Amino acid sequence: MNLFNTALLQADVQLPLKNKSAFYASAQLIRQDAVNNGGNADPAKTYFEKGGRSMTFGARFGWKNERWDASINYNRITATGRYLMPREWGREPFFTFMPRERNEGLGDVHAIVGRIGYRIPSIRFKADLAAGYYKLPDVKNYRLNKYGLPSYAQINLDLRYQFAGFMKGLEVQVLIAGKSKEGETYSNKKYEFNKVNMVLYNLAINYHF
Repeated sequence: MNLFNTALLQADVQLPLKNKSAFYASAQLIRQDAVNNGGNADPAKTYFEKGGRSMTFGARFGWKNERWDASINYNRITATGRYLMPREWGREPFFTFMPRERNEGLGDVHAIVGRIGYRIPSIRFKADLAAGYYKLPDVKNYRLNKYGLPSYAQINLDLRYQFAGFMKGLEVQVLIAGKSKEGETYSNKKYEFNKVNMVLYNLAINYHF
């Protein structure tokens, strides 16, 4: 369809430590470039601006063992342009990704996320807690903020239990996501409604084949 090209470069390293634990680190670089006219000869209808490009880079550092996994994660989308990816394709590969939010359609972003997870293998239970801060462009900066999303802070609690025996493959998940507004919204609720200052509760039943 001649929309855009995305190139990803990522390096991962893991250093074993005592007591079956390990330190790990990763670095990532993503670049996007428009192809031909980016989807439509009419600039008002094109998906990716002709001649446009975007750049994002990130890093993570963490420690884990058989039960615990803790990490600090950072991602930067430069002000060169908006990072674009059709949402039907799924989640973006950023280290700072958190369920129930996306940074697609944004440029000039600073994101930092801390995560800690705990597993109890004997009863097939795991819990993950993540907290992040996302510094975004002004909601009226349409060139770099496609959906008018203000800067925000987010906290997620993710609990999962996997069944065994004849119910093996069945998993129950409880996800609670809370978001608070951290940027200017000019007293306009359209920049807040279903975007920030909210708590979302999810109960999901998944079956893994």
